[in-house]
Parts: sequence; C-alpha cells; structure tokens
Amino acid sequence: MPDHDAHPLGIDPGSHRAQVERLKKTIDESHGMWGAGDLKYAVHDALQLDAPKGDPGKLGELAAAYHNAGSQLDQVQLEVARTASERLPEAWTGQVGEKAVEVVKASADDLQRCRETLAKGHDQLKALAGSLGEAQSLHGQGDAPLREALGLLHDITVGGAPDPVHWDDDKMHSAHAKAKDGIKSMFDAAVKAEDAGRAAARELNGLAGKALAGKFKNKGLGAADKLVLVDASLQGSDRAGAILTANDVTRAGQFMDKMSDADRARFDELLAGAKSPEERAYLMKALAAGHSYDEVKAFGAQIHEHGDDPNWLAQRISPVQLTSLSSDTNGTGYGGVAWGQGQHPTCVAASTVTARAMVDPMFAFQLTTGGHPGDPKFDNGQAAKDRWDKETNRVYDERSWWGSWQDGMSDGDSKDVANDEIGKHTGASYRTVDLEGAEQRRDVLAKVEEAVDQGKPVPVGVKEDTWFRPDGHQMMIIAHRGDQLEIYNPWGYTVWVSESDFVNNRMEGAAAGGGMPVADHVQLPK
Repeated sequence: MPDHDAHPLGIDPGSHRAQVERLKKTIDESHGMWGAGDLKYAVHDALQLDAPKGDPGKLGELAAAYHNAGSQLDQVQLEVARTASERLPEAWTGQVGEKAVEVVKASADDLQRCRETLAKGHDQLKALAGSLGEAQSLHGQGDAPLREALGLLHDITVGGAPDPVHWDDDKMHSAHAKAKDGIKSMFDAAVKAEDAGRAAARELNGLAGKALAGKFKNKGLGAADKLVLVDASLQGSDRAGAILTANDVTRAGQFMDKMSDADRARFDELLAGAKSPEERAYLMKALAAGHSYDEVKAFGAQIHEHGDDPNWLAQRISPVQLTSLSSDTNGTGYGGVAWGQGQHPTCVAASTVTARAMVDPMFAFQLTTGGHPGDPKFDNGQAAKDRWDKETNRVYDERSWWGSWQDGMSDGDSKDVANDEIGKHTGASYRTVDLEGAEQRRDVLAKVEEAVDQGKPVPVGVKEDTWFRPDGHQMMIIAHRGDQLEIYNPWGYTVWVSESDFVNNRMEGAAAGGGMPVADHVQLPK
C-alpha cells in the first residue's frame, strides 16, 4: 500500500477556498529535511481536491435565455411607455384618466425594470460562466507539478519522515518549488471561483429583492394597485430607490389581511383618496411599520395637504439619503441641520434612532415636524435636531445598569435597542455576530447585503487596530449596490465603502479621522 494513504493531516474541513488556503500555507512553510513529511501529505491532499464546482456550459445557456427574454421585452416596454406619455393623456382626461395614466406608467416602469433585471442577470451569469471555466482550467494546471512533486517526495521519504538512505536536498528543493507552483494555481482558481460566485449571488439576490409587486400576498389589492405602489420612488436630487422596501411590501400585505372587514374598507378608501402614488406608498409604509389603521389615518391627515408634492413628503418622511454611488459624504438631518452625536458617547443610540426613522415613517415625521407640519415653531431644522437629540438620549438611558460606570453602550445593549427600536417596526430579530477574521467578514457579507436589500438596517461596530482597550464606534449599514456598502455614521453623514474595505479592515474611510479600521461585529437581523 502506498505510504501516503494514512497520514495525520487529512483533508481540511471548510469551504473549498479554505481547504486550498490551508494546504497552500502548509506547502509554503514546509522546508528542509524535517518538513518533507508535512509537504508530502499536503501535496497528496491537494491532489484529492476537486476543481471548483459548476457547469459553465449550462450557465452560458441560462445567460443566453435571459438575453433573449430581455430583447423581447424591449418593444413591448416602448409601446406601453408611449401609451402612458402620449396616447392616454390625449384621449382620456379627468380623475379616472389620471389613475389610468398612473397604472400604465407604472406598468411601463415595471417592464423597464424587468428588462434591466434580465440584462443584469444575463451579464452576471455570463461573467460567472466565464470565471468558473477559467477557474476550472487553472485548477487543472496545478495537477502536473503537484504529481511531479509527490513523486520526488516518495523517493526521499519513508512514511512521514525523511529517508536517511535516499535523502537528496536537490530533490527536496525541486519538490518544494513544484508543489508551490501547483498549489498556487489551485488557490488562484479557488479564489477566482469563490469571488465570482459571491459577486453573482450578491447581484442576483439584489435583483430578486427588487421584484416588489410579487411580494404583495394580501387578498384584495389589485395588480394595478400593486404596480403603482411599488413604482413610487423617493424624490429629490440626492435620493435614490423606492419608498417601499421588500420587507415593507411583505409586512403591509400581512397587516392588511389581519384587518377587520370594516377597517380594510376604510383603509382601501384612505389609499384611494391619496393625491399621488408617493402618498399611498408612505401610508403603506406606516402600516408596514406596525401602526394601527387609526394611527395611519391620523398620519395621512397630516400629510394629505402636500400629498401631491413628492419633495415635501420625502424631506419630512425620508430624512436619510440613499445616494447613488459617490466617494463623497452626504449629510443627514433636516432643514440644513445635521443629525450628529457631537462629542457625546452615544453612537449606538444615535445610529439606532436614525435607523428607526428610516423604517418608521411616522417616527421620522414626528422628528422632522414635531407633529405640526408647516408651523415654523416646530417644523424647522434646529427643532428637529433637538427632538433627535432627545430620542437619542432616551435610547442611551436604556443601557444596562452594570455598564453605567463607563461611557457608551455594550454590544449587548446594541442588540437590545436594535430589537426594541428597529426590529419592532421591521419584524426582525437581531443577534450579535462577532467578526474575528477576514473569512468571517467575507462570509457574513451576503447576509448583511440581503438584509439591507430587504430594508433592514444592520448595525456595525468598528474599532481601533490595537489590542489594548481599543476605542469603538457603531455605525449603520443601510444600503448596498454592486460591491459597495452605504454606511450611516452618527457623526452626521452617509458614505460608501467597498466590500474589500469591510473584509480587509479598511473601514477608516467610513469614520474619517477616527482611526477605527476594524469591522469588529454586526447585529444581524433575521
């Protein structure tokens, strides 16, 4: 029986990349006579590894199918858009005509989103097929040098020890060089396949999360109503994205189904009386946040006068800006006054209060206007900042009594207030996930991005890169596009950082001047 069958190393558990990475480390570090045994076992194990899994041919066929489907939608979308912009307004006037235009415009927008989704899906699948094919080829290139290395190592070892009779330094050096070449090819292949898979999963999950109309599962709301609601977008030059998130749509439908027949009829009437799709969307978002029909009705009465002014609504109900990708920071707050914690140790509380304002439109409206929209004594930037400070202090005062001897809030406090202030309005339950290395940060990314795509903010703790009592800071991950994460910093702004920055401890860009590059933990919603 070959002397390499029984050995102490074994195939390492974990992901394919992790297995190759561990074997590469062993091979790279196994030198000289007393490293020959470990080198031989690691080379043997590397030769047992399969190439990255997947079928590039099938992925290519699927990409082609996406491309064909998108091409067929082009002409349909153009015709529907023309109907909304030209034909209906000319042929049909009055309130009924306006509703018809809303529906047809929403249909055109939905078709456009479908076409763009199919195009992006095609691009991702085609890229994945190409990368996977290259990775499998690269993996295969590592086989020959590894087999040559193993043959040389058999000549100069007995089991896991050097053979004193046949030992040859030159053969050991040659075996080591060939093994390093072979495992490098396999490692590069594993990295290429994993990175491509993560990128495709990230983008395809994001595209799936944007299919909002289909998430309305409630009885009674028509397809046209669903399209118009999800078509409502945030207004304003710095804002991007829909008013209703995937989570909002799901929860609103669930709450509508739980209403009594009388409340459902009244709520339908409230929606029908809205002046714009944006006003209707904010009413639905308030319902999704867990407010009763009576509370939503009162909220509707306060905003209805300006229901046909999307900018007015967005400024007072969506004070945190989800921006297009930019290297610049973007201020948060209202009326020209930023919502920042200043010199106070309230980052956990401040970021949590702002996150709640993102998911609970009635809370946001109370912060910006004090419940008195248009009254200059209440509806102004400084008054809004004072209310934000008061809410921040309220949440800060909820910290554990045993931690009150020092400033700030603990990770446990962070989880608790996330559940109380955010989770109650999104249906999410938060848990602390410690991030002890690049692999853990890489693994948690997909879950973080899925959460924010659904509309669930994710608290993230960062700290100094020092072992002795590092200073820490909490921020909030609020959006993601491509390989970028949008971070809300309670110092009063939002900023984009890359996935690579998150994984590789370069988070200082999200907290400029703070010197805290390490992503230490997240509060992950479920």
